[in-house]
Amino acid sequence: MLRLTVCAVIAGTVFPGLGRAQGLQAVRPAPGLVCMSLDEHALTATQQSKLPPVLAEPRAGAEKIGHPTSIVFVKSPEVHRNGCIATVRLNGQTGWFEASHLRPWHPANGGSATCTPSVMSNGRLGTSIHYDHFSICCRG
Repeated sequence: MLRLTVCAVIAGTVFPGLGRAQGLQAVRPAPGLVCMSLDEHALTATQQSKLPPVLAEPRAGAEKIGHPTSIVFVKSPEVHRNGCIATVRLNGQTGWFEASHLRPWHPANGGSATCTPSVMSNGRLGTSIHYDHFSICCRG
């Protein structure tokens, strides 16, 4: 019980929007997407702008359309081109990210959980993360 309480307090501290988003819920899985994590090297970036960019096209010199979040939505089945993998940003925009900087998703605390890209109750993309005894959602 203490572990669950501590996790809930940490989640509320690390994700301050979580408390305000109580009405926001995962409605259904987002088809054709899977969660992936950034690799250890990318996770050491102290600023999001130091991460490899998300590109509009899978080619050198393509327009940079942003930077990845800690959970990256990858199209499934995976689409690879020129060392990049097709991703979907939270706004639904398709982007391309260097595949070598991604790995299968796993919880940062090393515990047991699953991550499901989901359509949220506000119609936006978000995540639903299910631990053994509780779930966390959002980013919608």
